[in-house]
Amino acid sequence: MTDIRNILTDKGLAYFVPNYRQHNDFLRLPESHNLHVCPSACGRHHSLQALELGRKDSVSFLQITEADIASGYYEKFIGDAVEELITVLKPLPQAFIIFLKCIDDFLGTDEQALLQELSTRFPSLRFTVCHNHPVALDGKTMPGMSIYNQLYGLLDYSGKKDDGINLIGNFAPIDAESEFFSVLNQWGVHQVRQMFACRTFAEYQQMADSRLNLVLAPIGKLAAENMSRRLGIPYFVSPASYDISEVVQNYENIAVLLDQKSPDFDSEIMQTRRAVQEAREHMGDMPVVVDSSATLRPFALARALHQYGFRVKAIFTTRIRDINREDEAWLTQQYPHIKVLRTERYDAIPGFGFSPECLAIGFDCAYTLRARHFVRISDDESFYGFHGIRKLMGLMRAACDKQTSW
Repeated sequence: MTDIRNILTDKGLAYFVPNYRQHNDFLRLPESHNLHVCPSACGRHHSLQALELGRKDSVSFLQITEADIASGYYEKFIGDAVEELITVLKPLPQAFIIFLKCIDDFLGTDEQALLQELSTRFPSLRFTVCHNHPVALDGKTMPGMSIYNQLYGLLDYSGKKDDGINLIGNFAPIDAESEFFSVLNQWGVHQVRQMFACRTFAEYQQMADSRLNLVLAPIGKLAAENMSRRLGIPYFVSPASYDISEVVQNYENIAVLLDQKSPDFDSEIMQTRRAVQEAREHMGDMPVVVDSSATLRPFALARALHQYGFRVKAIFTTRIRDINREDEAWLTQQYPHIKVLRTERYDAIPGFGFSPECLAIGFDCAYTLRARHFVRISDDESFYGFHGIRKLMGLMRAACDKQTSW
């Protein structure tokens, strides 16, 4: 087996899985307008995406030329573009999100001066600047984290707190059937706020009143850290887990933060263990392959499945996030026979020599291996708590009974 350090630091030809069905959406605030400032070619992808998602009325593009770039005069054009937009946009946006592309890393726009100029020129509007720069993918702070952080930067300190909590970092709601909501109700939490669910800018501003930020994905951690300093909202990092004991511990930690007592989960644990046992018996010795397109913590999922008795054969990953370090080290030490494979390696094209007779959790490994059985989930979206584990077990059972045609 190739050493994991070599796999994850290889330089050379890369292969990207063409996941045409992958769901994409905009990061945007309610009652806001996105203005992308970029050369024409850079805006093409975002303009097509806006058309595909039915969001064309929420996005505009200020196309700058080589002459604009060389002169630096493009900064004045931003204010002029906003002035033109407010004459045609109905209703008038509450905020403008200015997106600067990777070319700005070389131009060095003075963001604070730009924001000050825009606020002075348009005092009734709110502005923030976001960088969309794929050239910075190797940096410590990923571009998505920075954009996410900026979008929460327009929250105003209210000086008051209610019984609500914010879910940070997720792009889809937790399943309404999850015990998560009934547990929160027992604790007196009746407001669960999420940016994408806010219908108005005023509703978005109510997120500043929440008493706790629950961070469900790494992309939201930087925003939560800054909201803690700026708005006084504490946060707890609690991504989806498929390990029963870890789910219990997460709830106990949240209970402490809310000054509540953790409820008795015996019934939930019993149901979940039964679902795990039924799925394991149904699958028999079928190999399982996990990848990072399915879950933010593929090593943790593989570890949980292995401990439940499933035959985990490999983990596909593009990079190892910090939240994976502990589980990656544990698996490497305890179960070195579980292979760790980099999805982007060119030798993924022939499928690493794996048999398609397996159950693949995640599109990337399923497509690469042409797996006969496939569980389509993405980034743990909608999964949380005991219900999330049971839901996964049900999907695994169903996938065993159906063959995927590629």
